[in-house]
This record gives sequence, C-alpha cells and structure tokens, in this order.
Amino acid sequence: MSRRVVGLDLGGSTARLLEGRLEKGAFAIHQAVAVPVEDLAETVAELKLAGVPVVVGITGRDMILRTNQVPPVPLPQLRELMAFEVADIAEQSGDALRADFSLLAGAAAFSDESMVLLALVRSSVVDERSAALAAARLKVAGFTPNAVALHNAVVATDGGAGTVMVVGMRGQNTDIALIHEGDLLFARNLAGGGDTLTEAVAEALRLDKPAAERLKQQVGVFAAPGETLAGQTAAVARSLEGALRPLVGMLQSTMVLARNQLQATQLDVERVLLCGPGAALPGLDQALQRTLGLPVARFDPTEGYVVGEAPELEEHGGDFAVATGLAMMALLEGSTVVQVLSEAAEKARRFREKTLWLVLAGVLLAVHLGLYAWSSHRDYQAASSDRLLLSRQVEANKSERLAYERALQDGQDLAARLGALADVAGPGAGLLYVLDLLEASLPDELWVTSVRTVRAPEPGFQRGNAVLPYVIVEGGGKELERNLNDAVVEFTTRLRSDPHVAAVLPQPATDARGNFSFELRIDTALIPPAEAAADAAGAAPGEPEGQG
Repeated sequence: MSRRVVGLDLGGSTARLLEGRLEKGAFAIHQAVAVPVEDLAETVAELKLAGVPVVVGITGRDMILRTNQVPPVPLPQLRELMAFEVADIAEQSGDALRADFSLLAGAAAFSDESMVLLALVRSSVVDERSAALAAARLKVAGFTPNAVALHNAVVATDGGAGTVMVVGMRGQNTDIALIHEGDLLFARNLAGGGDTLTEAVAEALRLDKPAAERLKQQVGVFAAPGETLAGQTAAVARSLEGALRPLVGMLQSTMVLARNQLQATQLDVERVLLCGPGAALPGLDQALQRTLGLPVARFDPTEGYVVGEAPELEEHGGDFAVATGLAMMALLEGSTVVQVLSEAAEKARRFREKTLWLVLAGVLLAVHLGLYAWSSHRDYQAASSDRLLLSRQVEANKSERLAYERALQDGQDLAARLGALADVAGPGAGLLYVLDLLEASLPDELWVTSVRTVRAPEPGFQRGNAVLPYVIVEGGGKELERNLNDAVVEFTTRLRSDPHVAAVLPQPATDARGNFSFELRIDTALIPPAEAAADAAGAAPGEPEGQG
C-alpha cells in the first residue's frame, strides 16, 4: 500500500492542496487543487483527504527564520543549546514559541563552523491553525517553513547542482532558499511579493487594488528589449518595471546577508529558479535575468510526477512548488526536515522517544539480571554442596574445631565469589546509576560529552591499591547567570550527598582559548574488596575452642 501525504500551502485567501504518494519508492502526485480558504473543509471531503497526514507551509509574520553558528557538539547537547536560544527569544518577545531546527549541511563548504537554521512560530499561531485544520478533518503532522519546502522540491526534481537561489513569490511574501550542491545553505522569508506589482499598477493608473489586480492579470507584461508597447499595456508595463527594483533589491540583499552570516565572501549564485503564484506575469523571469545578470528560469516541480487528476498543474505547476516540497519532505528519504509541532504533538513525540529508551534499557537490564541470577544460582548450588559435604565431615569426625575451620574457608570462598560478581556487575550498575543522577541533577549551564567506566587504583578514593571500577564523567559548559566553577561545585555537592555515591573527585579546567571543561571521578563501589571481606571474616569474635 502506498503512503499518502498532503502538502498544504495556506495563503491569506487561497489554499493549495497537493496529495503526494510514495509508490514503489517513487514520488507521485495524485491530486492538486487551489481553492478559497473558506472552502477548505468541503474540498477535503470531496477529495477524500480526511485523516490523511498534512504538512502545512508557514511564512510571513507568523514565523522567524534565524541562522546561528553553533559549536560542534553531539545532537543531545545541540538540542539543549537550541532550547536555551528559544527560551531567550521567547523571554525577549513576551510570547510562547514553538520551534525546530536543522543543521545547514551546505555551510560546511564555506566554513569550519557548524550552522543551524532555526524556525520559530508563536504557540498561539500553531494552536489556532491546528484547531482550524482539525475542524476541516485534516490531520496536521507539523508546520514547515516555505523556504525549506522549496529547497526539498528543487533537490528532488532539479538536483540543486552548483549554487542555486530558488525564489517563491506569493502575494504578500517572498520565500528564498540558497542551495549549494544539493544541500541547504541559507533560508529567508521577506515581506513583499506579487502584491507589490499590483500596488504599482494601482498607483500609476489610479485604480483600487482589485481593479489593478484584474488589469495586471489581463495585460500585465514585462516588455522585452526593443519591444514597443502601446496604450494601457504600455502604462502597465512601465509601472511593473518600476516595481521590479524592490524585488531585485531583496534578492541582492539576501546574497549579502548570506555571505556575512556564513562568512563566505566567495559565495556567488550561479542561477535563479522562479516559482509561486506571485511570479506568474509573462516576462518576469527575463526581466530579472537582465537586471541580475544571472540565468533565471521558471521552476515547476510537478512536471513528470502527475499520475492522477490535476488539471490545474498543466498551466500553474509552479504555483504548487511549496505544496509539492512539503509532500516530498514527508515522503522522500534524505530530505531536509524542519517541522514545528504543536505542544500536544511535541509531548507525544517526546513520550514515544522516552518510552522506547526505557523499553531498550529494560531489556538490557533484564538480560543482565538474568545472567547474574543464573551465575548466582550456580554459585549458590556449589556453596550448598560444599556445606553439605562439610556437615557430613563434621558429623563423621565429631570435631567442632574442624567444622569451624571449614565453615571459615567456605565463607572466604563465598566472599571471593561475591567480589568477582561485584567486579562484573559493578561497572554497569554504577554507570546506570550515574546516568540517572546526571538526568536528575545536572545544572543547566553544563553538558556531558562522555560517560565511561574504568578499573584502576584511585588514591583520591582512599581505597589503597584496590582495583575497583569507578565512573568518569566529562563535559563542558556555557556560562549563564553564574560562574561555571560554581556550577561544578554545586553538582559535586549534590552527588556527594547521595547515599549510593562513595566519593566524587571534581577537576574543572579552562584552556588558553577560554573553553571550559570538567571531569568528575565518581566512586559507586557497591561492596568492599574480597580481601577486606575475608579479613573481616577471619577476625570474627567468639571463635570456639576445639574438642578432642
């Protein structure tokens, strides 16, 4: 059975729905329509899309896109850093925010630093739109920036070779994605689009906006070099040429901003792909090409993928570029995924991830406990057999002294076996316990890069030369409201107060570049060494005297 996903490009007045399916590993388009937003629920019922997962595009003032430089840290620590960033922005804006991020793979070609694309949307916007779409019987999978959808559409259909700028024009917004050799390099959404051209026609001919929009659609054209136009067509063409300058400025400023943020002075766009309902005017691609001095081509990602009834795609396939990219992102492996979830959906995802981890941990623990139980049972049987033999010898010889000596030897054997068991179980048990302590008590300023067990003497634990396992925790930190050394001291104090922790040796450090790191050596020894146990047994009071 094929997988089904709906890409929904939700504009101010028009909704564009595209149903994509994955059939035998290939993407296919089965349905695509553009309808007024108020008719969305009826259209969903007619097309039998109720309950099908839908990925919703988002742009404009509802969303903020940021490109941030981050240190090269593992993904869990990167998530914590992004959570700090989102919390800081939310505090400054005074709004609750939902967010997601993705590493910008294309930045690696221009910088040694890691770069991430961070998308932020007000929680109220996510909740309101999720509720409205649920009322239309749509199953919202998440909200994705239009620029990311355009990137996925280009990579899946065009390949994105070289350095490409894809421009998706709508009425009030323009979404831009920079792609380098198929990897996302930079993304941006800007105010201004097709409505800017309409407003220019309205001002030049003194028309209201609806009349200017109709005239633009009827006679709007960008004149080719040397072409002579007359009458109303010429007046409209002149107004459009004047309105082209702000659009060109947006594209050029995007290149400047990308170079600055990526520190890539050698970055140059090789070609431009143009799409979206705001870019439908004849000659617009050629006018941009003349002004930018770059090849500009129309982009239609639906071409060659339509297998169902989608007549609107025959002439307006480029208008569905965002909807196509959204569906492709959900269905095709290797897509760049940035998906903002509602609070309920985010909680459900975290619960699933946490439950899976607990199940795996439980399975591993059950296996270890099973092995330990089998080994302990075998040792117990051996000890029982020895005790029975000892009892028979005591009964046969009638010597309490011999019975005591044999019992003492039996105790020493058992202590040695228990020590061997502790030597096997100690590292795993100590590691699991330390992981629990880290999850419960690690300060917000610190993160962990390594947790491991070692088996070696440690004079700081005051255990002499005993070779017992202990846990080493290594990590770093980012100073927030207090000194990082204070954070390490506080964490060390918490660990030492735990009854299952025998000792903690902290070692914070700061290198010549100001990078902070720390190491904690944690003693979680469960039982004393076998030699100590044996000595204690040998010193037991009340040793009986032998009988003749």
